[in-house]
Amino acid sequence: MKNILLISLLLISSISFGARSEGGLLNYSTVVDISANKGKTFFALMQDVVKPALDEYATEGFIVADGKTVIAALKNVETKVSAKAIRAAGSQAQLKKLADELHDSGEKITFYDLPQAIADAGVSAGRYDLSTFLALVSGGGVALKINDDNFAYNVNYGTGEFEKDEMTGRSFGEAPGRLALDASDKHYLQILEKYVRTEGENSEEFYLSLMQILLNSDASNYENISEAGQAVASDFIAVYTAEQDRHLMAELKNHHWDEALLEVTLLSAFHGGQKNVMVMYDGQLTDTTLAQSPGCNEEERSEKRASMIDYWQFSTSNDPANCNRSGINITRRDFRALGAMISDYQRENNPELVENVERHFKGIKTGGNVFAELSDFLINFDTPKKLDKKTQQLAQDFTAFLMQVRKDANKMSSHIIEVNNK
Repeated sequence: MKNILLISLLLISSISFGARSEGGLLNYSTVVDISANKGKTFFALMQDVVKPALDEYATEGFIVADGKTVIAALKNVETKVSAKAIRAAGSQAQLKKLADELHDSGEKITFYDLPQAIADAGVSAGRYDLSTFLALVSGGGVALKINDDNFAYNVNYGTGEFEKDEMTGRSFGEAPGRLALDASDKHYLQILEKYVRTEGENSEEFYLSLMQILLNSDASNYENISEAGQAVASDFIAVYTAEQDRHLMAELKNHHWDEALLEVTLLSAFHGGQKNVMVMYDGQLTDTTLAQSPGCNEEERSEKRASMIDYWQFSTSNDPANCNRSGINITRRDFRALGAMISDYQRENNPELVENVERHFKGIKTGGNVFAELSDFLINFDTPKKLDKKTQQLAQDFTAFLMQVRKDANKMSSHIIEVNNK
């Protein structure tokens, strides 16, 4: 079995990238072109277009692609994704057989029913991984087109009507030199940290592009991000879409995972400028942390060097019902504390930069954590769906603020440690 899997993956990896269609390499039928909606905030785009489309797939379903199409699609996803699918099915031949059997029914199926249909076809253990993969390569969801080379695929989301719908859904980012990949929080934070620390001069384009998309659905600057940075940015859009869909399921009353992803992403400007990475961990800025481990596991955790991965953690044993859950929002107290201290420092030393940012936050309480103020402004039913030109200036103003944060990172690190030690 291992030899068969290895041969299959070697064959897949030897095939070069195909030409991207309007729906990306996976050629989706439901494509939301972000820039075609220029003028709307991304939050408005989610409310008006993306979530309704995802909800339709949750209720109406999709037809699973035939075996030939599914096997052909293996070359258009990262090896990690294709390997998981082949392993779950047992072999590439069995994957093809399963897809043909589901396709030949000619009936649409929702992600709620697909795992059982896969089990009924004789593949029980890997049914959930296969449900995700078959939805991904069958176009069973929404592709967000960022530009001709960057896409975010989102599949298998609930509507919020049923219990635990907020736990559903998977997102995949596609970028130049990088096929569709299901980016975990941990993986995302790793590649984000590497990018901002090795290509720091380009990070200004990265932050500006993200801000323009979030404020105005404007991806026109995206091509100025380096190739490595585009992979990071596309993963951000993919995961942010997922977290915002879940947040909207709860009508913004809970599941604030999009806020967490956004704020930690922008705090990377601080970590990108540090000589050595120091993160806020248990209320202290430190260069040494403990390895991540499920909160239910009481075994001693080993020490490690600090990294941005530390903003992704497991719930603690103080929450036994959820102690195996993980995510970025679990470290909310720490990243919010860091954001507040950075904001205080910049408000004292570069007040004009902070004033330029906060002047745009109409209806939002200001004077505190500028990063949190931004997420409050962007993810808010009261914020206009279309911002005037003055407010669109926020993209440049916030980017300037972030670049100053990067420049002052080491001085701020020393200052924060001094304040914490008082």
